Amino acid sequence: MIRTLIFGAIAGYVGKKLYDEGKLTEFKDDLVARYNQAKSDLDQRRDSDSTVTSPNLATPAASTTGAAPVTP
Repeated sequence: MIRTLIFGAIAGYVGKKLYDEGKLTEFKDDLVARYNQAKSDLDQRRDSDSTVTSPNLATPAASTTGAAPVTP
């Protein structure tokens, strides 16, 4: 537990120093760009999936009125 606290304190100190020096902005910009790209890809995929499946929602799947359960 003490090792975790010490490591966290060191990581916090180093992270704060890098942030103050402005060295983390490139990393942040890269993450934001990747997130936006993934979000737009998912939106496009959802749009294309909804256009493909939407006609199928209006048609009935199959008639099960004459089918009887199968017993072993």
